[in-house]
Amino acid sequence: MTIGLIDIDSKIPNLALMKISSFFKSLGEEVEFVKPNKEYNRIYASAIFTRSKNKCEELLNIYEDKIEIGGTGWDLDKVLDDEIEHMKPDYTLYEIEDISRRIKGIGTKESKIKKATDIVNAGIGFTTRGCVRQCGFCFVPKKEGDFKQVSEINDIINPKSNVLVLHDNNLTADPNCIDKLNEIRDRKLIVDINQGCDVRLVNEDIAKALSEVRHLRSIHYAWDLMKFEKDVIEGIQTLSKFIKPYRHMCFMLVGYNTTFEEDIYRFHKLREFKVDPFVMVYNEKNDRKLKHFARWVNARIYKSCKWEEYGPWIREQLSYNQMSFI
Repeated sequence: MTIGLIDIDSKIPNLALMKISSFFKSLGEEVEFVKPNKEYNRIYASAIFTRSKNKCEELLNIYEDKIEIGGTGWDLDKVLDDEIEHMKPDYTLYEIEDISRRIKGIGTKESKIKKATDIVNAGIGFTTRGCVRQCGFCFVPKKEGDFKQVSEINDIINPKSNVLVLHDNNLTADPNCIDKLNEIRDRKLIVDINQGCDVRLVNEDIAKALSEVRHLRSIHYAWDLMKFEKDVIEGIQTLSKFIKPYRHMCFMLVGYNTTFEEDIYRFHKLREFKVDPFVMVYNEKNDRKLKHFARWVNARIYKSCKWEEYGPWIREQLSYNQMSFI
């Protein structure tokens, strides 16, 4: 029996597919990513992003009842069987080239290969599922339910590397947060807290524990809603006592329920604390102003010109105004 897998849109190794691979390999089955013109007894696909729904529908038309599709981008209610969920990921599934091809942006082929090597060799997984928050824009509460413990740090370590990609949705809400961070420190692991930290919950003990582990990249958190300004700012100030602000990144959700004036305000407020913002446009909303704003912020163009001086947006407005008079 041959099992085919399709990773529709993941930017890093897809954990669900890795567990499916482990499960079927434990039964003695052959498992591989789907190859053209090859027959498979069963195919499993995963989509992370909702923008991939059209691709999912195309796959259903091609493979019909032979394929099963899961993932947040396709079906929030579909989950892995318990037996598969608790499998150790198949760390041999992905090749370095699979991931390096997915790395976008500026960079040499060699730098992308190096980054891909770190990612492929990393341990990856969750120690908790769910979240204590009920944010209206987030899929986690519906898909994963109440906050709960699901595994230990030791369960997700990849023997090939000391890098750990931790997918926990809200590590700072975990009653065992400090113990887990101390274990990561004591094991000399390098951690990527992939989903970020809830900075509103950061106290001095958590901030100190976060400062004592090695981070694969900047420590990141979010400021999505204006009503949480006070708590977010207090969390940033506490974290900054232990981790310098140049090592922070704050994700800013725009296009959900904030005005553009509030978006600009949050940007300037974060820069007052020397924190780098990163703009995320809600549901990839087709708003040209927000897309220009995201590029101005995320490409760090704000360091060379003010928003009011940003040429591409100025030119687009002029072009629109001229067209409206034709």
